[in-house]
Amino acid sequence: MTTQELQISRNGQYYVSGDVTFTAAQQVAYLVVNEAAVFANLTDQADVNIITQSNISGATLSAGIIIAPKGGSFFKRVNMTSGSVIAVFA
Repeated sequence: MTTQELQISRNGQYYVSGDVTFTAAQQVAYLVVNEAAVFANLTDQADVNIITQSNISGATLSAGIIIAPKGGSFFKRVNMTSGSVIAVFA
């Protein structure tokens, strides 16, 4: 079992295809693109703009791409204009 599969099996995941805000207690460590995705808003718990930080503004991310905030932070808001992701809990 890969590290990713092990983490998902222990901590769970959440399907996102629109706009969702996670609490700090939910600890969303990373996102896995499920189907080609474009983000309108993507922030960590400190409200850092992950779109800017990762240079993905206007980009369509392919299925399988993994996105994580820098420094071990957790995601707060995931707002997508198209596609879907799997949010993986830490």
